[in-house]
Amino acid sequence: MKKTVLLLSIFGCAILLQGCFYIKQGSYLLKYNASARSVKKIIADPATSQELKDFFNTVDEIRNFAKDSIGLVVNKNYTRFVKIDNDHIADFVSAAEKLDFKQYKWCFPIVGCIEYKGYFKRRDADREAARLSKAGYDVTVEQADAFSTLGFFPDPLYSYMVKYPLYSLASLILHEQTHATIYLKSQAQFNEELASFIGYEGALSFVKMKFGEQSQQYRDVILRKTERETFLSLINNLVTELKSIYILKISDEEKLIKKEEKIQEFKNFVRDQYDSLFETQRYKGVEKMPINNASLAIWMTYTKDLQIYYNLYEKCGFSLKKTMELLKNVKTGKDNPKVQIQKMLNQ
Repeated sequence: MKKTVLLLSIFGCAILLQGCFYIKQGSYLLKYNASARSVKKIIADPATSQELKDFFNTVDEIRNFAKDSIGLVVNKNYTRFVKIDNDHIADFVSAAEKLDFKQYKWCFPIVGCIEYKGYFKRRDADREAARLSKAGYDVTVEQADAFSTLGFFPDPLYSYMVKYPLYSLASLILHEQTHATIYLKSQAQFNEELASFIGYEGALSFVKMKFGEQSQQYRDVILRKTERETFLSLINNLVTELKSIYILKISDEEKLIKKEEKIQEFKNFVRDQYDSLFETQRYKGVEKMPINNASLAIWMTYTKDLQIYYNLYEKCGFSLKKTMELLKNVKTGKDNPKVQIQKMLNQ
């Protein structure tokens, strides 16, 4: 599954720091920024296709919705366009212990410590993954279709986004604009869960506003939400079962065997019961996915405690704007972000 990730620590700091990694990855970012064209100028060009103009108009609608209906920062992000050959912008590496969901962390200036590291070239990501695998970690390398530089650079649109369905496009933009609005240093799970929540629910609200509650487009995204919740419930159950294995008083070798058996059992269940679990083909082929502690930990980073944001959303009368107003009060250095949210719920 493609994800959006916060990569300022890797790319944006290239102009501030020495070191091969920063300079190499930063050079790719600077190259993309240098090739970005103004959306306004592209629209004004008579040679621009109607499809591309419609895409830019839709992005503008989403940006306005982000500002007016959610209260997100709307800066110069997504006002420039970059044409690339790939279907994603970067690959990111994540790692976790084999018998624990404790994640490997990379620490950088500005953003603090985060549980993933991104690369513009797959070969660089694979090299880092191999290093971590050799060190004894479970490792995953996944695609990212966007990233946020937290305002250090205007985040552009990429050509592969033109073909995105409306909900996916809105979710991506709202996710990244959430990072631009609220970001807490060294709190990756809070940052990603919040952005996921706003991306999911904001895109749902946008489709509802654009087409109406009775439209087929809205019914389709409601089904998408239902299937996502079903899948995440299955993932959470698998994580719980694996945790119960990891605390058994048996040898590590026996735990590893039981771990692989449990993961295979999960894959077989989803494959065999697919038609009773899902209506669409969105999660078809899960049994072929490489699943380990690293990939499961990434799912948890983005979605583990989403319910607390939904609880706050309900408390705010299902107003995303009121929810964001409260969440802007969550600060670094106080209690854990979720403890702060729970206090809001208890008031």
